Amino acid sequence: MAVILLAALAAAAPASVSVYTELDLDACRVIEQVEEGESVRWRCPGHAGIPLFVGAGDGRFDVDAGADNEVWESIGEFNRPGPRVEWRLRGRVPVAIIFRLISVDPERPRRSVLMVKTIGRAGRPGCLIATIDGALPNANALARAQADRRAAGFRCGMDRAEPDEGG
Repeated sequence: MAVILLAALAAAAPASVSVYTELDLDACRVIEQVEEGESVRWRCPGHAGIPLFVGAGDGRFDVDAGADNEVWESIGEFNRPGPRVEWRLRGRVPVAIIFRLISVDPERPRRSVLMVKTIGRAGRPGCLIATIDGALPNANALARAQADRRAAGFRCGMDRAEPDEGG
């Protein structure tokens, strides 16, 4: 009986799916620019009315969804974001974003890292769940697994992000 109940619950649980949006800074609105240090923040179109907030400074980028968390979450080397953002949805509700930061550092020109973050909202910004080495053959699957397993119950400021897998 318990096995039948568990099977029924698993079947009823909404499956996680992905949707993708382009990340084109030319289509974004500058919300802050500081000439000294060349720091810029943009508000960009996202998914389902949830905006993306992109920050650039000192040759590095950070991306947040829903609300700007005001915490710099990037990789150490100079980088740029990839051209799209993957939104992980449980049912029809976005629970996490996955985006790629690509090294532009001449010492590590091919390195990339997938960043997995929760979706923020007013009064409760999102945060980093995990980083995945983009060179892994299964990097996208690892990032999706982290998002699906951890995003819904992740407590920003309390739970720790998973370190760069395979790095």
